[in-house]
Amino acid sequence: MNIIALSSYLSSKRGGLEHSLLDVCRALAERGHSICLIYEEAGDQLENYQQFCSDLIKVKSYKLNPQFLADIRQAASVTTDIVYSNQYNNFFFGRVLAQICRVPFVCHLRLHASTEDSHLKRLKQSLTLSEIHHYIAISEAVKTDWCDRLHIPPEKISIVYNGIEPDRFAISDDVVSLRTAWEITPQERVISYVGRLETEKGIETLIRAFALLRQASIPAQLLIAGKPLFSGDTYRSQLEALAENLGVSNSVKFLGHISNPRSLYQISDVVVLPSLWLEAFGRVLIESMACGTPALGSRSGGIPEILTGEFSNWLFTPGDEVDLHTKLKEVINWRDTDPMLSHRCRQHVIHNFSLQQTIDGIEAVLERSIAFTLRSRKRFYV
Repeated sequence: MNIIALSSYLSSKRGGLEHSLLDVCRALAERGHSICLIYEEAGDQLENYQQFCSDLIKVKSYKLNPQFLADIRQAASVTTDIVYSNQYNNFFFGRVLAQICRVPFVCHLRLHASTEDSHLKRLKQSLTLSEIHHYIAISEAVKTDWCDRLHIPPEKISIVYNGIEPDRFAISDDVVSLRTAWEITPQERVISYVGRLETEKGIETLIRAFALLRQASIPAQLLIAGKPLFSGDTYRSQLEALAENLGVSNSVKFLGHISNPRSLYQISDVVVLPSLWLEAFGRVLIESMACGTPALGSRSGGIPEILTGEFSNWLFTPGDEVDLHTKLKEVINWRDTDPMLSHRCRQHVIHNFSLQQTIDGIEAVLERSIAFTLRSRKRFYV
């Protein structure tokens, strides 16, 4: 297949959406498909795309602007069988491009549905959605949200869970030495958060639960990796003030953005995703568990679709620090009480959330969409 992929930002600092697209495009290229990437803003992932993309095209914006038609013409000059969009903000550009190229348009639903307020925006949204051939949702929760709020027929949405390459996230052979390098003492327990520093992520809940843990005289550190995307330094300052007010500031460390968090997962005893909003998936959970580290998550959005079976006990009520504190106490000493838990975590990810499974699912949707379009053309001309 010749695929035009649409992305907004080529930065590892923005979150799982950008990481997932890079994984998908690279894997499809390795399977022999040609990838032309169209993007708005470059970042630290640009060099990775340059290694396998047949074309890279930078556009001014996916929204209507004076450069829009010129950008569309440049993109349409590339030979393609299908247009594949990574997020909702790109849909209008992708729809126009697909119509000009007379190819199907497939959209990946990686976030929950956005409802527009104005009549003009709702009209534009309705016209755009009507021309999308098929959708890929990263969780049942995301599919349900788009079907309910925007009335998309369920049969037009296929669920393909995000996946990771297990070899990139592995169990450490020497956790003791690794923890020493991180200046973690043998008796300390490590709780970690990895992700954006934004209010919807519920990091206050984690800090409050951690304070309850410290009140129980459990020696522990809370390591928070990530940086703000929308709120600037204001939210981080609020989190630091909260830790100070709760008397745990000496045990809470803000690490900033970490491009490769594997070693952080490996030294941690527990990783927590305390989201308050409807988390579309929760990539950090499968990364952590692939490294053999238990991951707790709020009962929100797609998170319960990851923490299934015995791991459903790791779900807690969003915003409830007491519930999270209880879950932390239950699991934090697993290295002593249940050392095989790390292997069960990793096997859960390998069996359910491997990158190969993800690529198989996406590739199948793209190929079916192309085949359906070709059959429709034949019927039209007969």
